[in-house]
Amino acid sequence: MRVIDLSENPRIKMIEELLVEASRAREPTDVFKVFGPRMWKIRPIEYFISLSTRNLPPGQYKITRRYDVKEMQAAADRNDGTLPANVNADPWKTFQQLPAYRDGMLGAAIANGTPKILKDLDLSNDPVLGNELAEFRSALAIPLLDNGRPLNWSIQLRRDPNAYTEQSLEDAMLLSNLIGAMTRNLVALKEVERLNKALNAQFEEVARVQQSLLPEKLPDIPGLAIATSYLTSDQAGGDYYDFLPMPDGRIGILVADVSGHGAGAATIMAMMRAILHCYSGGDGSASSVLRFVNHRLLGSRLEGNFITAFFGIFDPATARLNYASAGHNPPRLYSAATGTIRGIDDAATLPLGISDDMEAWSEDVQLSPGDAVLLYTDGITEAFSGDGNRRMFGVDRLDEAMLSTGGRPDEIIESIHRSLFEHTQARTRADDQTLVAMQYIGPDRCLFPPVRSTL
Repeated sequence: MRVIDLSENPRIKMIEELLVEASRAREPTDVFKVFGPRMWKIRPIEYFISLSTRNLPPGQYKITRRYDVKEMQAAADRNDGTLPANVNADPWKTFQQLPAYRDGMLGAAIANGTPKILKDLDLSNDPVLGNELAEFRSALAIPLLDNGRPLNWSIQLRRDPNAYTEQSLEDAMLLSNLIGAMTRNLVALKEVERLNKALNAQFEEVARVQQSLLPEKLPDIPGLAIATSYLTSDQAGGDYYDFLPMPDGRIGILVADVSGHGAGAATIMAMMRAILHCYSGGDGSASSVLRFVNHRLLGSRLEGNFITAFFGIFDPATARLNYASAGHNPPRLYSAATGTIRGIDDAATLPLGISDDMEAWSEDVQLSPGDAVLLYTDGITEAFSGDGNRRMFGVDRLDEAMLSTGGRPDEIIESIHRSLFEHTQARTRADDQTLVAMQYIGPDRCLFPPVRSTL
């Protein structure tokens, strides 16, 4: 194999430098600043005009740029990133103020939308250009295609009446349209960045509203220590927890998760909160609350969304937890007497918002001093490992983190966070992660103050 030495070829070196600079362009105007002053060193052009017919009636055009190439080459030689004073790097900002034309050599050049070689030009007293370009005798008219339509044009002029050939036109068409495509891609990229910024701002606003709907403070329940954590994902989601005063001094405890993500899920979460706080009547059981919420949600037509929920009613007088589940992850129950954990998986039925015939019923669990209950959403157990194997965190790791704490709520939260980080190796989350940990201390008082964590 023989490698040809190209180090002495100035054109190849110039093209290489040009493409390196073009690859760094991040703004549409950067493309023009790179190619405008340098491209004409590769292709012999003496005067340049760019036109646009975008959003104009047939036959009309606007001149977006025009300049003597020598002035642009001088700008390139200065190598300071500046352009001649009379050259507009971004004519689209003032496009609406530019005058529109129909006649003259330029109008004839773009007629029918086809590329043209123009020879033996006579540009004296041109109705649009006047006498300014009378010395130029030949031109190329190159359509720049956008979605298959010639919406912009490159007009390249020289003084020699026979300067251009069909080969010249072919080369110019390819190069000009490649530059045009690069510019359009950067315009599209800037628009995507603008829309993403606006969308992120909306998500942040939704997240702020979402946070405001959570309990402002945790209830002080005799005999019960409580800690909570609410960690949001990158998008607004539908996790929700709440505490609801019930008759006879009892307290309702809810953890719920709306299907999906984004503003829609957050809106349904807000609907559920409003419905929950309107609850009255019923038989005072956990299942009656879920039936009430389900009926109201169905009347709101969720359009394919549903909600999983666990609702428990704690009675401080008896340390009994009456509960019902609507398709939600079974809470974990830590027994202080045996040091074991089991799921509270009875009284389970369909998620909310699916069927008005939901057969919800309640069960009871008796708590003894030291027993702890952990409510959580699937953002915890379904968090994937960060080692590339995509292993879920799962219930076993959840129980391990819980067992090491002796049931104390704030330590349960901290232990799970620590274990989750070791598993995912990430500070971000693909889904919201909600935890409500409770420990029954005894009938007299709550030994530990409530702890609430939201990030």
